[in-house]
Amino acid sequence: MDAWSPKDVAYAGVIAALYAAVTIALSPISYGVYQVRVAEALTVLPFLYFPAVFGLFVGCLVANIFGGHGLQDIVFGSLFTFLAGCLTYAVSKIRSRKLAIALAPLPPVLINAFGVALYLAPITGMPYLFVVQMVGVGQIVSCYLLGVPLLLFLSRRKAPLFQALKR
Repeated sequence: MDAWSPKDVAYAGVIAALYAAVTIALSPISYGVYQVRVAEALTVLPFLYFPAVFGLFVGCLVANIFGGHGLQDIVFGSLFTFLAGCLTYAVSKIRSRKLAIALAPLPPVLINAFGVALYLAPITGMPYLFVVQMVGVGQIVSCYLLGVPLLLFLSRRKAPLFQALKR
């Protein structure tokens, strides 16, 4: 990827702010074992726009500071989001557009379900596989039921921002 333009930095900052603001505003459903982190719908954005990976990372880091699950959540939750964003970007390279769109939300679902459960299960005292299932269900709601329609809308949008992001 080429060097970032000021516009790329600004867009990543807007994504970070939006992720953090939505997560914190909806905090009763954004943290814990039984969570539907609505801002996770934004994890499809790296499919269209690589700098979104960094915006999501920073947004998740800020949001997790307010989450109450400590340093583990701040560090590892943010790193899992970063990894999921990189993999979502990689999925965008699949030749079949329909298959790629169908798979775009899968990295955040799997990485967060299995990764977040690694530290959330001991914190909450709940069994690991139960936490995987609960976080996974919340991720499916956010990433597939909210994220895929967002991805389809943005990929069809004719606004200048999204024209520039299209391949």
